Amino acid sequence: MDYVKAAQPRIVALFLVTVLAAMLLAGAPSAAEVVAVLAATGLTVAGAALLNNMLERDLDARMERTRRRPTASGRLRPGRALAAGLVAVAAGVLALWATAGGLAAVFALLGAAYYVLVYTLLLKPRTALSSIPGALAGVFPALIGWTATGAPWSADILFLCAAVFTWSPPHFWALSLARADDYRSSGIPTPAVRYGERTTRLLIVAFFAAWTSIVTAAAVTGLYGIPYIALALAASFILWFFVARLLATTTSIAAWALFKVSGPCLAAIVLAAVVDRLL
Repeated sequence: MDYVKAAQPRIVALFLVTVLAAMLLAGAPSAAEVVAVLAATGLTVAGAALLNNMLERDLDARMERTRRRPTASGRLRPGRALAAGLVAVAAGVLALWATAGGLAAVFALLGAAYYVLVYTLLLKPRTALSSIPGALAGVFPALIGWTATGAPWSADILFLCAAVFTWSPPHFWALSLARADDYRSSGIPTPAVRYGERTTRLLIVAFFAAWTSIVTAAAVTGLYGIPYIALALAASFILWFFVARLLATTTSIAAWALFKVSGPCLAAIVLAAVVDRLL
């Protein structure tokens, strides 16, 4: 059970939603293809999460939110987490190679390497704005799902990648505001710690404004129609209600609420695009 917890199944599930959305936007894959790609990508993402937890075990032990993780608490030894993570990544990449082709496998390997080596080891400990380049890690699952279908590149995959990329930094920054004391004690640089909470709120507004522009552009340009517009408007309204609350109420509760609601809002936008394309 500790291996499953260290693999962060909620993050795996979020990434798999992106993979599934990319596959459905690309065309009409068979159920067998979808299951095979989701299972293989899930293995890769879970392996990367295990490696991330192993590398950050000392930092996690200093934070109230993460100190009970198996690697941080010592229940799962570093050597075992490392071995399990490497095996899972290798198995997932090889499975993608066999079922979805070489390009999907390459994107899976690059995604795991970028998340673990570039983001976790190089960027996150050194810069308060690591979430911006780190957001690229969330784009790789969409690329895996798209290339697995063999579809040519189109505006759909560009939209999906842009929406995920601009959503990721403010989503994390809302968490860093809500758990500011945790991040101060961990030593991880965040905008709230380095630049102050007011600047962090302005960054959140700027990135969610960019996200909203992308969501709006998909409707204005005719990429998606009425079903998308209806769901996108609802999701954007809900998101900006919580953003406005964050600006008006400088409390950790408002930041936590925005963090919790931003994920479903992204999921709603992705679902809107898929529903519109299928209809």
